Amino acid sequence: MKTKTKETKMRKVKVQEDTNSTSVLQILGFLLVAFAIADFALSWAGVNLTSFMGAASRFSPMIFGFLGATLMSVGKDGD
Repeated sequence: MKTKTKETKMRKVKVQEDTNSTSVLQILGFLLVAFAIADFALSWAGVNLTSFMGAASRFSPMIFGFLGATLMSVGKDGD
């Protein structure tokens, strides 16, 4: 007596390998954000890290912080 066994077909599945690499833009962005935090903290202590910027040195923590955040965002999405 022959018994029929049901054959299962294997499906082809595409596997995408997810790498967790950090780009150069993310590292540069992190460094700029860290510099912005240090610049802000030291400005309260009376030390001006960005005296070369002239009158814009009052806004340098915001400038460097926004640039750093933008670079970190671009570095994460731009693969």
